[in-house]
Amino acid sequence: MQALFDEFGGNGPASNLSMRQIAERMDVHHTLLTYHFGSRPGLLAAVLSEARRRDNLVFATTKNDFGFTRLCRNLWNFYSDEAVEGRSRGFFHLAGLAVYDREAFDEFISDIDELANLLNSAALRDGRSKTDAQQQSIIAIAGLRGLLLQKLLTPSADIDVAAERFITSLDSL
Repeated sequence: MQALFDEFGGNGPASNLSMRQIAERMDVHHTLLTYHFGSRPGLLAAVLSEARRRDNLVFATTKNDFGFTRLCRNLWNFYSDEAVEGRSRGFFHLAGLAVYDREAFDEFISDIDELANLLNSAALRDGRSKTDAQQQSIIAIAGLRGLLLQKLLTPSADIDVAAERFITSLDSL
């Protein structure tokens, strides 16, 4: 996994690279990658899961510094940054595949709610009830993911403005 990160970063290999090309760049035989990851989507799922785990560790260490709204804003700023666009594209690609074959991507989606848990904790610290914190976290994650998908499909400055309006509106939920 570390070799994949060293070669391709947290975004994983570009979508136009085959398993053979990925293996060549890593100076390993392609059957080694197939053995460990099963398929190209399996490899991408492993890389993105590890990247998400690392991201969540960073957000978790700073979560006590942020209230709910500020944490949402920081999440948006991080995931909407062009530097992680490949990771976001990979996430939505794998999420789409998981809709059709959840079992094949069970490991990828098993920790997908970790951000909701971080947001839930922030909402509880802000004084929300347990039920309100859970609902607010679900709404925030769904809205932010939807806005991020919209930004990937039709990039414009309007999406960032809409995201800010959405984040600000979360205070009134």
